[in-house]
Amino acid sequence: MKAAAIDTAAADLVDWLAEDKEITDRIQAIGDTLADGAIEDLRGSLGANELKNFKTASLNHFWCELLGSLACVLDQIRGWRNQVRDQLKEVMLASNASTLIEDDTVSLAVDAAWAAIPHALLFPQLNQIDHIIWPVRTLAILMCKAPERHKTVSKCCLDPIAAGANQVVKAAVADLTKKRLIQALPSDWPPETRKKLSE
Repeated sequence: MKAAAIDTAAADLVDWLAEDKEITDRIQAIGDTLADGAIEDLRGSLGANELKNFKTASLNHFWCELLGSLACVLDQIRGWRNQVRDQLKEVMLASNASTLIEDDTVSLAVDAAWAAIPHALLFPQLNQIDHIIWPVRTLAILMCKAPERHKTVSKCCLDPIAAGANQVVKAAVADLTKKRLIQALPSDWPPETRKKLSE
């Protein structure tokens, strides 16, 4: 039931993206930059065996955890540009998704992603965080294998979308989807989210 509700919400987001080329382009740019730019930077910093081990281990929610964590960090420290990358590193080093990856490699991966994402968006200044945070949240939901069970993606990406932190995004999630989310999502979802979904 949870997975079906999330799938419906993801389908609503895809429908919304089909009508909003600007945010679709941002999401595509972030995805391409992680797939190409960040991995290429890691290739230059890691040996072939280390890179292979990282790629294998990172299939288990590493990238959606990174994006979900990035959304949370951006939300928490808007305007504190110089601290975003360092806080993201701390979150990722403490994350379950990073337990099979060496700390130095996690740090390099965060550096590579952090350097690449603003350049991909042609938007290096983080004082206008909404240009980054909504595409990051959406991409994390779409790429996660099970966002309803992935706490960071659920809390930092799906929750703000469902709660209507951005009215345009809120309008993209259909009423039927909102009802399914209320029924299906974990009881520890913040009460304000349930209330906003019901409105």
